[in-house]
Amino acid sequence: MFPSIVTPQPTTSRASQAKGIKHPPGPPWPTALWNTIKFGQDPLSFARELRERYGDVVTLQTMMGPWTLVFHPDGVRHVVQENHQNYRKGGPSDQVLRVTLGNGLLTNNGESWLTQRRLIQPAFHRSRIAGFGQLMTEGATAWLEETQLDASDPLDVFQQMSGLTLTIVCKALFGADMLPYKQRVFEALGTAIRLEAQAFYMPGLLSLPTPQRHDLYKARDALYAVVDELIAGRKARATGSENDLLTMLLEARDAETGLGMNDLQLRDEVITLMVAGHETTSGALTWTLLLLSQHPEIDARLREAYTRVLSGRAVTIEDLPQLTFGRMVLEESMRLYPPAWVFGRQALAEDEIGGYRIAKGAFVLLFPAVTHRHPDFWEQPDVFDPERFAPERATGRHRFAYIPFGGGPRGCIGNQFALTEAQLILATILPRYQFRLLPGAKVIPEPLITLRPRGGLRMTAHRQDEL
Repeated sequence: MFPSIVTPQPTTSRASQAKGIKHPPGPPWPTALWNTIKFGQDPLSFARELRERYGDVVTLQTMMGPWTLVFHPDGVRHVVQENHQNYRKGGPSDQVLRVTLGNGLLTNNGESWLTQRRLIQPAFHRSRIAGFGQLMTEGATAWLEETQLDASDPLDVFQQMSGLTLTIVCKALFGADMLPYKQRVFEALGTAIRLEAQAFYMPGLLSLPTPQRHDLYKARDALYAVVDELIAGRKARATGSENDLLTMLLEARDAETGLGMNDLQLRDEVITLMVAGHETTSGALTWTLLLLSQHPEIDARLREAYTRVLSGRAVTIEDLPQLTFGRMVLEESMRLYPPAWVFGRQALAEDEIGGYRIAKGAFVLLFPAVTHRHPDFWEQPDVFDPERFAPERATGRHRFAYIPFGGGPRGCIGNQFALTEAQLILATILPRYQFRLLPGAKVIPEPLITLRPRGGLRMTAHRQDEL
């Protein structure tokens, strides 16, 4: 049975009332139904409209109860870093994700989360990530050879990047080829992600015996079956010399207790790493290829950098410090189209943000998709300009004006893995191919669990030596 999704109604103490601290402004409560519909139809535009009309902290009345929307980097910093003990994963977004991810690092809380974080952290040390560099480059090269790109045959770039990054993360996790499982995982993840996004706005989909709940349960079980099979296979093949992520998780022991993970914890963490490890990177790559196709002068400059540094040879992780413009392009792409476009917290106790009262139990939403385009921190915020991330321009910028991987103690543990992987994939593909959007194609962002192009992204790939 899936849990019903209920947002606790905020309560406000008499002490804060006596201080005269105001509730955040926002649309009046009779608009709750309309707000819910509008948020469900186009949350990105609606959130920007709310910031422009009401300011950087907004109360939004919805059919699931009032939400508090925080857009200013100061408010983000307060929630995820300065007073993070008061804000736990919770609310409808977290309850929806738990259906698939269980009690993994992304959804866990409290001491249990801290224990898991300590166990997993060594697996993502920079030295470990460096060891995966060759795997990432080889995966991108193999994809080029297997796909046999042809300019006369358009491809769905989002689907292709999803397949590539899923293959790489599973190779890093299990040391195994993902091909026999890829179609099953794609179908299960596609169903789960879409139904979980719907359930955020329609809690009854999970709390009632609906067809959607049945389909989500079926997709989750299919995903569990694949992961259990991969874990079992990995254990059966163990020789003692493996260096994959699963081996690190199996061998991890808490420094204080000496305990490792039980089988359920292991599965939850593996699924979390599998989903988060390919969804965010594939999204970043997809939006980057789109933006480069729309800005040929930036595309040409990036290719010139690859030619100058690589001279036709395969990229290695040691080349990345010289390919700084590639990282700048990726960072600007994730500013405009952050894969994790929104994330939520729940207030454990009453608080204050930006001079406004945050009630106990309030569901607080932070919006990288809006904060990344905040006009007080970004000049011409809707323009694609990788030079924003040149060291001389980035110096002094508010640390929390740019949060593609969150921030504070709960910042994404795999951020360096994702950035390294994306840079190496681009540096493998782009020296050989240029991607072009199909004429007349209209690309619409679709904010599901991550930010995707609605209906995929159809592009053609042209060999550089034929241009």
